Amino acid sequence: MLALAAMVSATPWSEQALQPYFHPSPGGTHCALILEVATEIAGFLVYTRLLDEASLDNIAIAPECQGKGWGQVLLTAGLGQMAARGLVRCLLEVRESNIAARALYQNNGFEVDGIRPRYYKTAQGREDALLMSRRL
Repeated sequence: MLALAAMVSATPWSEQALQPYFHPSPGGTHCALILEVATEIAGFLVYTRLLDEASLDNIAIAPECQGKGWGQVLLTAGLGQMAARGLVRCLLEVRESNIAARALYQNNGFEVDGIRPRYYKTAQGREDALLMSRRL
């Protein structure tokens, strides 16, 4: 997972940040789905349960699998799992410049709720985060 996270993000998550999702404690709030294509890990989705809501914390698809609908498959599975666990809403934040992710989320019913100005670091300075959510 660490290698995949590093391949798809300018600021990849550390092993310490990913650990709770892939080695959760019983009754914990961290959840992960792993996408395998032809016995290879092609992606993952991680979220945190917060009372009756889910925070979609990260979704990553291997570069060679992008643009083939696997992000949609993973997001659909994740949203289904969230709903099956009784969660009623999914929240997320996305870089304003991440057009592909924004389109995926909007095509799945997510709406922009707000903006976190200058939230993400970039090579050129800072970038806004869009706050999005949808009912499950």
